[in-house]
Amino acid sequence: MKIKNNKIILGILVVGVIVILASTARGSFLDIADSQGNSISSGEFDIRIGKDNNRFYETLKLFELKDMKPGDVEDVSFYIKNYGNVEVSNISIVLYIVDREDELSPAEKPFDLTDDVGELSKCITATIIANGSEIVKSKLNKLAGKDILIFSGKLKEKEVLPVKFRFKFDGDSGNECMTDSVEVRIKVIGSQ
Repeated sequence: MKIKNNKIILGILVVGVIVILASTARGSFLDIADSQGNSISSGEFDIRIGKDNNRFYETLKLFELKDMKPGDVEDVSFYIKNYGNVEVSNISIVLYIVDREDELSPAEKPFDLTDDVGELSKCITATIIANGSEIVKSKLNKLAGKDILIFSGKLKEKEVLPVKFRFKFDGDSGNECMTDSVEVRIKVIGSQ
């Protein structure tokens, strides 16, 4: 009886293997769709400055005001353009100021207590106007190193923000700032 049972079990196993092989050998259709070359990239965030509304640069000397006298007012206009394709949400300006004592004239000498450092930035009132609105008005030396927000909103691709600096040499300035100069570095910072 054991031999008979073993033959039956062996027969069942052989039939099971044949059924399994037959079902996979019958064939099934298979197709593959392939997607290649997919990528993700970031947009460009780029602001530039220009003296006119035609050409814009990463680095540009915007002005050189010479031989100002007490009471003089000079306006300097420039433009900030969104050169990228990502909207600019905020634009700030930081001014870096270096006062220089170019020479110590005989008229200045009795009044100038710091003959190695110029005082001109203390005698210039700077007004910053952006998009037609006055942003700040203060002595130039008081604005040094401060983050001055001049725009908040959405400056879209290719849009331009007009900016004007008005420099007024205070009419009551004394001899202490005579023959001095001040170097003004303007750092324009855009953020998203």
